[in-house]
Amino acid sequence: MIFPDVLNQQLNGENSLLLTLTLPAGLFWFEGHFPSSPILPGVTQVNWVMIYAEEILGMNKAFAGMEVVKFQRPLLPEETVDLQIDWLKEKHRLVFRYSVGDAVASSGKITLCP
Repeated sequence: MIFPDVLNQQLNGENSLLLTLTLPAGLFWFEGHFPSSPILPGVTQVNWVMIYAEEILGMNKAFAGMEVVKFQRPLLPEETVDLQIDWLKEKHRLVFRYSVGDAVASSGKITLCP
């Protein structure tokens, strides 16, 4: 399995999305990263932002770059995680935040090609 379980999906207008996800222990991304203490890789987190932005918000644009990306807390198997994605159309930018409860796990800005 390569995607988390989506427990809830909430669109706030056409440019904002909140997903509640569960990270099953059997996710492919946990294998070998790291064997004794698996965590969800940062590249996977960014990839999921791109995928959900395309599938749900209709952002079918190519990746141009990232900035202010911070990984503050590991995402672990079996955790329930909120993923907030906001599309800033005028800046061609996705702003994302993964959180577990009140704790921000990761956040950043992804610029897309115009």
